[in-house]
Amino acid sequence: MADLLPEFEQQFATVTADITSKICILPSREGAERRTVIHDVEKLVEEAKELLERMDLEVRDMEPVQREKLGGRLKSYQVELKRLEGEYSRIKSSMSNEASMRSELLEDCQAGMSVGEEQQQSLLDNTESLERTSTRITQGSKIAVETEHIGAQILNDLYSQRQTISHARERLRETDADLDQSSRVLNTMLRRVLQNRFILYTVLGIVAIVIIFAIYYSVSNG
Repeated sequence: MADLLPEFEQQFATVTADITSKICILPSREGAERRTVIHDVEKLVEEAKELLERMDLEVRDMEPVQREKLGGRLKSYQVELKRLEGEYSRIKSSMSNEASMRSELLEDCQAGMSVGEEQQQSLLDNTESLERTSTRITQGSKIAVETEHIGAQILNDLYSQRQTISHARERLRETDADLDQSSRVLNTMLRRVLQNRFILYTVLGIVAIVIIFAIYYSVSNG
């Protein structure tokens, strides 16, 4: 909703400039033309009041700091409208003395136009500031999106690396299991070899003893 405030200010500046312009030409109009100008001024004043009410609602919805800052600007707009209404009422009530009023009216018109130009310049400055802020926000959003994209890629890479490490660990576990099993098989085979060797040496020893005993026996009997 706060985005509407600059638009309302621009409209208010345009409307007050139109009011000032019509007040300036009012004394020079006669008859139907004068009634048309009066009708236009009153219609524009109502439109300006409606814009001020909308701006007031916008300001009330803002944060306290921003509301205080823009509240002063809104009061200046209200003062300007009241000044124009007073000028219009004064000219309308003293229309019969047009000759004596023209010099003063010309000065007031020039002052009013100057105020209107200052308001328009202020609004233009505000609009440019908003455009620059919008550009910075857009650039910041773009950088944020790019950063998010890079972060997502990094997370995907880390996930892939984690999966690779997990698979490598799994293969190492399987290799360790295979090595353990191979080690157990080799130990079993080694024990069997040692057992067989022991049995062979035992048999050979027994055979040797029998041979020795047989030789001894043969010699003893001979």
